[in-house]
Amino acid sequence: MKISITKVQSYENYIHYSMCMLGGFFGSYALLLRGNFGSAQTANLIQLFINVSAFNLIDILFRTLALFLFILFLMLSFYVKDKYTLQSIKICLLVEIVGVCAIGLIPNGANDLLALLPLFALTAFQWGMFNGTRKYVSPTLFSTGNIRQCISAWTDYKITAKAESKTKGLFYTYTLLYYHVGVLTGIALTYLFGAQSIFLCLIPLTLNLLIDLRHDQLV
Repeated sequence: MKISITKVQSYENYIHYSMCMLGGFFGSYALLLRGNFGSAQTANLIQLFINVSAFNLIDILFRTLALFLFILFLMLSFYVKDKYTLQSIKICLLVEIVGVCAIGLIPNGANDLLALLPLFALTAFQWGMFNGTRKYVSPTLFSTGNIRQCISAWTDYKITAKAESKTKGLFYTYTLLYYHVGVLTGIALTYLFGAQSIFLCLIPLTLNLLIDLRHDQLV
């Protein structure tokens, strides 16, 4: 059974927005519990060089390991996406389910950087697998590039009144909205349930997996 292009785009947008919410959750969860942003390497690399200058060997070790895991899982995501294109979303969701379970089992009192290592791996894999839709490039784990694209699209729409620019502006506006809904959800749930709050991410991940399986049956 073939489904329309509109339905395919709706499915892609749903998966994208839902992963944006998870990306926002991961960001606030890591910052509140561990004091570090576990979804990117910019801050980690800056802190790494600060620790090198201070000869903080333990932090140097953990931050170098975080960089290594981030690179490794990013490479792995590219390989999976290239070799198993049709199954790539399911594989990513399954990896994230395993990663979320691993993160949730780490106690509150664990070393902050050690506790973040699974999150660095998980978010690197998500970034490599979910970088927007077939129509728009859009990371699900951070905001800077999405803000730029959003402002660019709305500015172009103001100047040219192109329908495509409006569509693009709405896409990035919703991307930012869902991401920060995830941030707020992460803040609330982390305050309520602590480190174990991440287990609640299993609900949308499992739902997304079921939706992806259903989508495969329809295509």
